[in-house]
Amino acid sequence: MKKILTLSLILSLIFHSQSLFALITLQEEEKIGREVLQEVSRSLEMLRDIEANAYINQLGDLLIKKGVSFSPFQFRFYLIKDKTFNAFSVPGGYIFLNTGLFDYLESEDELAAIMAHEVSHNLARHVAKRIETAKRMQIALTGATLAAILLGGGQAGQIVGITGSALAHTKLLSYSREDEEEADRLGFEIFTKVGFNPKAMSKIFEKLSRESSFAVELNYRYLLTHPLPQERLTYLQNLVEKFKIPYQDQYILSKDPVYFKRLRAKVRAHSEDSSDLILTLKTQLRDREDPWLRYTLAMSLMQARFFVDAERELKKALDNLPARDYFKLDLAELYFSKGNYLGAQRLLTEITFENTALKDLLEVKRKSLLARTLLEMGALKESYALFKALEAESIIAHDPTFFYFYALLCAKIDLLGESHFYFGKHYENRGDFKTALFHYKKALSFLEKNSKIYVEAENKVKLFERREEKKKHQGVK
Repeated sequence: MKKILTLSLILSLIFHSQSLFALITLQEEEKIGREVLQEVSRSLEMLRDIEANAYINQLGDLLIKKGVSFSPFQFRFYLIKDKTFNAFSVPGGYIFLNTGLFDYLESEDELAAIMAHEVSHNLARHVAKRIETAKRMQIALTGATLAAILLGGGQAGQIVGITGSALAHTKLLSYSREDEEEADRLGFEIFTKVGFNPKAMSKIFEKLSRESSFAVELNYRYLLTHPLPQERLTYLQNLVEKFKIPYQDQYILSKDPVYFKRLRAKVRAHSEDSSDLILTLKTQLRDREDPWLRYTLAMSLMQARFFVDAERELKKALDNLPARDYFKLDLAELYFSKGNYLGAQRLLTEITFENTALKDLLEVKRKSLLARTLLEMGALKESYALFKALEAESIIAHDPTFFYFYALLCAKIDLLGESHFYFGKHYENRGDFKTALFHYKKALSFLEKNSKIYVEAENKVKLFERREEKKKHQGVK
């Protein structure tokens, strides 16, 4: 709960009414956003699933490409493991979604509505205006300060020296109604321009309104980052009424409501406490048979490493769910997790994704899992070929473990320069720049000079050493 309250504190610090002063630059916004991301990655538990992360980023890309005529930011979307109904944005196009959102979402359209709203806050540069206002009030709000607040309560204050007078301004620096209404309007325009059903937006915001009212009663302040008075809800409903179309979800990205239900179940299994969720699901299944409840149970059992029970429940669920090849991917992942590498290899070799709009995403996940399976089986040459081919795939950036296992493989086949290089990339992606710098330096002692990755490693070393020197100059520990 402490960490969630501090997420709201960040938002209340950086969002305020319209500023009359010049905005911070786009470069400053990007720097602040990158620093916040690094600290969030260190201090909060992120959902480390390549498929879920690639999916929300592809959905975000769709909103930007088809719904926005011009964007100064390269938007990136992240999932935080937390059950609360919340989403927020930070400078530079960084959007964070709590996994708890998925408990309330019934369709891809509703998820797109939430994301469009958050994108709109960034496009309208509400964040920049709030930070500029804070500057004029002589409140220090660097990216490091904002990220440190995420560490929680008094400890964060001690780390960065946040004063009581600064914290006293949190109410003053909260989102204005004008900001929220502008984000509602711009988000609605983006959302409908892409082709999603407009009624999905009013539907999900009605849910947010109910949750917000309940939260106020219980003093759950994290939901107050997006106050939703009846006037805003009525405004959205009036916008929807102009379309005069029946409610029907569009699933513009996935083209498949079954896929979204599967994703929602997987996110729930990944993000909730396994023991509590398993108990809850077993109780619900005693009252009524539901293949989606059983599928969620199977995914949760797999997370808890009860592999025999997970396989039994997954096969029962799949007997009553629509036939889709991506369910075979789940079974292959289960086989891999339990050490049945031959079974995993067989399935991963057979699976095709010809009849899905998300073929590229699923194919990258299949190949990356197959590469790891071959690594475990000792088929190092075949594994290396797959890792090498996947490296160029943009989707692989959403896999938090790809470069780690790639580095391990390179070490096994005595490619020590490549091993250190990919360990460097792994730790850089985690925000651990000290360890990343160590590996990039080690890579230089093994790699052939003027090779592509030697040059990249050399540039990384220079970049991180400059950062270290700058920190020392500024007196940062």
